[in-house]
Amino acid sequence: MFPACCCAGKARPRLLLPLDPYGHGLLPTVHPDGGRGRAHGKRKSWNFIHEKMSYDTFFTMKRLIERSRSVGEVLRWVTQNPGKVSASHYPIALHKLGQLLQQQPGPPMGAGDSRGPAGQVLEQPEFHVLCQAIVSGCAKFDNFSIVNCLYAAAALGLPGESPLVRVLEDESRSRLGRFNQKDVSMVFSSVMRLHPSSPHPLVESCLSSLERHLEKERHPQTLFLLLSYYRLRAQALQGHAASDQQLINNRKILRLVRHTLGQVSAMREHELALLDEMLALCAQEANNKALEAIFSSQLFYENRQERFIRSMAEWLPRKAENLTPYTMALIAKYVARHRLREPRLLDTIANFLLKRGEQLDSKVIQKLVFPFSRMNYRPSNHGELFPKLEAILEQKAGSSPLATVNILMSMFQLSHFPQTVLHQVFSPGFISNVMSSPYALIVRRYLSLLDAAVELEFREYSGPRLDPRYRVLMFEHALTADEANRKYSYKGLVAEALRQLVGEECYRQDEVLPPGYCTDFLLWINRSGTVLPLSRVPAASRAPPATSPVTMSLRSSVLALTSDMQDFAPFAAETPSSPPGPRESGRAGRFLPALCPAPGGPCFQPPSDYFCGLSKEPSLASPGSSTLSSPSECLSAPPPGTPDCSPRTSTASLFQFPIGKILEEEEEEAAGCPGQEHGCFQGEQAQEQPEERSPPGSEDAGPPASPCRPSPKRGPGEGPQGAEDIQRVVLSVNDKWHYCQNSDILVGSRAMRDRHLRLLGYCLVQLPYTELEKVSGIEEAKHYLRQKLRELRF
Repeated sequence: MFPACCCAGKARPRLLLPLDPYGHGLLPTVHPDGGRGRAHGKRKSWNFIHEKMSYDTFFTMKRLIERSRSVGEVLRWVTQNPGKVSASHYPIALHKLGQLLQQQPGPPMGAGDSRGPAGQVLEQPEFHVLCQAIVSGCAKFDNFSIVNCLYAAAALGLPGESPLVRVLEDESRSRLGRFNQKDVSMVFSSVMRLHPSSPHPLVESCLSSLERHLEKERHPQTLFLLLSYYRLRAQALQGHAASDQQLINNRKILRLVRHTLGQVSAMREHELALLDEMLALCAQEANNKALEAIFSSQLFYENRQERFIRSMAEWLPRKAENLTPYTMALIAKYVARHRLREPRLLDTIANFLLKRGEQLDSKVIQKLVFPFSRMNYRPSNHGELFPKLEAILEQKAGSSPLATVNILMSMFQLSHFPQTVLHQVFSPGFISNVMSSPYALIVRRYLSLLDAAVELEFREYSGPRLDPRYRVLMFEHALTADEANRKYSYKGLVAEALRQLVGEECYRQDEVLPPGYCTDFLLWINRSGTVLPLSRVPAASRAPPATSPVTMSLRSSVLALTSDMQDFAPFAAETPSSPPGPRESGRAGRFLPALCPAPGGPCFQPPSDYFCGLSKEPSLASPGSSTLSSPSECLSAPPPGTPDCSPRTSTASLFQFPIGKILEEEEEEAAGCPGQEHGCFQGEQAQEQPEERSPPGSEDAGPPASPCRPSPKRGPGEGPQGAEDIQRVVLSVNDKWHYCQNSDILVGSRAMRDRHLRLLGYCLVQLPYTELEKVSGIEEAKHYLRQKLRELRF
């Protein structure tokens, strides 16, 4: 980096002043103190310019050098106009040469490299004339010209043994006491680049100055060069026994790391690796204040430092007692964010929580518990820790309801169900207190998921349950992390392969299933291995809650088809302690009740286009999110002359079809050959046959079974294929962020989702990223999915 002239507003005018010529008139002369001594403290002005170096001449030459388009043009301007060149023009010329060489093809510039464009420039006679002019007049240069010539020579890739570099280094050493902080920083950076592998006396001289004024250093390159220097020193001391020199060096590194994290706003990959290495080396000397400063840094929080965390797991147990809860909470937050599953570190957090849990607030406890559920890790002392947490929650449940629910969710993800706390959380007093708080919606979502988990995994629980009026979906769409990382996901590849393999009508992407789990891909497969078009699946297993007034007119006709879904198992049980409240008559299902803030209070009705607004995007490479669609358009009776909604159009949503059409197509499916289905996996994909109308099916065809309940048995001739012959299959694309870092263990929320979907009767097919990253192209992806679906056993 070379500072621009004062006319660009990036440097002070005194830095580029041409001074009196001397001798042969090639270079200007300066005051013996480097141009910095001024009588009576007056600022240098353009009145000091010699009559032979006018204002226009100086800046004209500067512009000519900066606008040069070739190396030869720069050299000609400087060497052929000695009377119009000042000391400040030389660093500009060297810097411009470096820029032009970087733009030319060839190997990168390096110190002493004689190959490529850089080596050719070093051999040109004009360049030797330029170097000789700098060498002969170096003693008369001002500090700015000395420092920037040395910096430009290092950037240009000149050898460290060249005469130009030696003269500039000697002059810098003699003036080091008169350099300001920025000058010292630039000299240090230049010498480190010119002598990367061997120690130089000027480095030690600059280092002592930089260490005294480290808090004033702002230049990122200097800070990272300092880290590199300390790394070399640590490597030299590594072979010796522990000594005071190692301790002093580690403390200097720690001080530098703290300052770097506070000053630098962005880092490149190799700088992050260097910072991680230095943190792992020095952090064992950190006290509570230093660790708090490190983990409070936003730059540190946003980047994963695995070596540091691994080393931290070794020495943190010895220092845990001296840490404050706030610092330990910062460590837990960082570990959870980056999914770093270090058992020793997590056990240290668990021991800290076990010893100080009674003194901590619920909001701090939830931060310390979250890493366990996030990494799906049960601490080694969970037999003592979980009962302790239950006792604490019994006392502090009402002080922070949101924190209480978060702690419960973490324990549920680890398959621990505190019965006494559930009694308190599902009590009418706790719920009424929550519903009047600003965070009522998020707590209702958590309580709904907890209620579903109790029904699915904690059947022996006999206490109060969540009032059905307050049950809502946990999520109505894909998770934020999945949406943010969509371009890095393999879902786009799987979606396109699945579209070509089974057809767009035979699967749904990003479908949200009760109690609010977003699935990657949902398919319906019969026992013969045929993937069924969703338009041919009985409507009872797919009917969403109806909210349209028009739909209510058909309630009596579809009641038989929707009865099984109305008795959805996880939300069927109602205990006397949670009396049922008045339900909205416009609700066909039980899972999406009216969103009432309190019993008897005003209700919030979703807008009519709530479900339609989440339709599937037409993109094939990265399909968008699709959830439950509004059934009001196609379930309503069409006016005369209006054609039926086609169940085969690619843009039709999940529920846009007439009820009569379902029964017709069910009979067609029963009469047709399974081998001719679009989604048959007994061979290659068959061509879709034209539809033939068949007589309307029997009206007494019973509904398919709920995923949680056995369906009634049918005789051989009792109607079309029943739901007991249909398997609900979920293809789960497990991307890298669904696992703990460098592990094959799913994060806790993903693992609980898989458990609950299996308990609800869905068959999960896992597609881990470790297998998908080996797939190359659509054809291989289709073959991979075909093998996965053929492995299903019903």
